Amino acid sequence: MKIVIFASSREADMEEPVFCDRDSVKVDASKCTGRSISVAPFIARYLKDLGFYVTVIDPFADETPYEADNVIKGTSFQVPDEVVKDAYVIVATRHVYDTWAIMKSVLGGAKETFVIMSIKRAKIIMKRLLQAGITKEQIKRLRIPAGLDIGAKNEKEIALSIVAEVLAVSRNASGRPLSEVKEFSKVVEELE
Repeated sequence: MKIVIFASSREADMEEPVFCDRDSVKVDASKCTGRSISVAPFIARYLKDLGFYVTVIDPFADETPYEADNVIKGTSFQVPDEVVKDAYVIVATRHVYDTWAIMKSVLGGAKETFVIMSIKRAKIIMKRLLQAGITKEQIKRLRIPAGLDIGAKNEKEIALSIVAEVLAVSRNASGRPLSEVKEFSKVVEELE
């Protein structure tokens, strides 16, 4: 299975400092600072270890080592629809190119789009998507915030919760505890 991770190793100092069209993005690197650990490298590593074909798009990828099959980097890049078509897409762009990455996923035909974003931030981005012609039905299919509720506290744990959701969705599983799925409490009740 194909995984595409839209990421950024830097954070935006201002709101989405990019110039873009349907397939290409040019990031104003002067408006992106810092270098902090994000969940994207951990997500890529976990999914690669699980045997997925992983593509990472990160304008600042030279600053972050990724374990991936393909890395698209540079502050000017192109992502044709074929890259995201039928892929599970994870958006972890740290306000650098959130709107574009989500639109590319939706319009490019991603199977599912998992977005690492707060609900507060999502409200801003969803208004932009509506203005750009993305329908409410398309927006409702987005998985925001990405991940299963496991009480994650750090980047590795957050990455694990997102990978668990990707696995559950890709395998049409519930994501519920196995003790519930297998009805363990019934087994106990039936004991003599």
